[in-house]
Amino acid sequence: MIDEHLSVAERRRAFSPTECERLRVALDPDATAVEVRPLMGGVDTATYAVRLGHRDVVLRVYRGWKGDVAGKVKRDYALLQTVSANTSLAPRPILCDAPGKLVGEPLIALTMLEGAPLAPSSQNAGWTDQLAAALVAIHAIPVARLAGIERDRTPRERLARRLADPPREPDPVWDEIVAVLPGLLDRVKGNSPTLIHGDFWFGNTVWQNGRLSGVVDWGGARVGDPATDVAIARADLRLFTGERPAEDFLTRYEAARGRLSDLVFWDLLAALDPIRWLTHWIAGYEELGVALPLGEARARLERWVAADLRATNE
Repeated sequence: MIDEHLSVAERRRAFSPTECERLRVALDPDATAVEVRPLMGGVDTATYAVRLGHRDVVLRVYRGWKGDVAGKVKRDYALLQTVSANTSLAPRPILCDAPGKLVGEPLIALTMLEGAPLAPSSQNAGWTDQLAAALVAIHAIPVARLAGIERDRTPRERLARRLADPPREPDPVWDEIVAVLPGLLDRVKGNSPTLIHGDFWFGNTVWQNGRLSGVVDWGGARVGDPATDVAIARADLRLFTGERPAEDFLTRYEAARGRLSDLVFWDLLAALDPIRWLTHWIAGYEELGVALPLGEARARLERWVAADLRATNE
């Protein structure tokens, strides 16, 4: 788990000339120069672009992580090998430095996907179509091809894990959700398992010339219930643009893959993350150059939770 107290400056620290030289030798010893610059937006790892002559790669540095970090890095690298072999939407892994010999911290190097995140617009149906189509493509990968990828936690395990990390201050909306989730859990039917990304939101998508061309940050990928991804994507859309784009996203997704079961449960479970981490989400938006006032985001969150809570009584 990452240290949530790391500042933006700490996550974006510059590498020393010695560290840059180690990276050059490890990544491309024929390159005559190396340039490293931080990339904005990520909050779970420190992310950098490395230019080696005319070639660019990405570093994901596990800065501030606690526990078995080396094991986590190795698992993420192996996972990305499997995912990238099955979809062109994912970057390919290039190098794994679990011991942290190159820059003093564990890291993974991977190919750079050309483009950048593109923020949603409540008026842009084409953007929503493409986001839904990308998730449909990910969920359509045959599970038989995903040998070695872990199974996701059960809904009960996911709920227990989330409840183990409540907000630092009492929150009535959190309490309202927690009061109903156990009852909903008892009625969960489940959807046929697929590859799930685990953190599918617009900041982890790459766009070029208005087209979605890739998806990054696959560390949470598992084989699990596809409603997990749909609920996470909807949570982000509801915070950023409101209810209509989130509903359009769901309509387009279900038109391609069929109706999902248990979505109210997954939507409410997904709401616990922004309640706990809303200020960090806002910071991530800001690093992507997108302003979302905290008060407005909280008001949207409360409206969507209220709608989902009403749905539990219907």
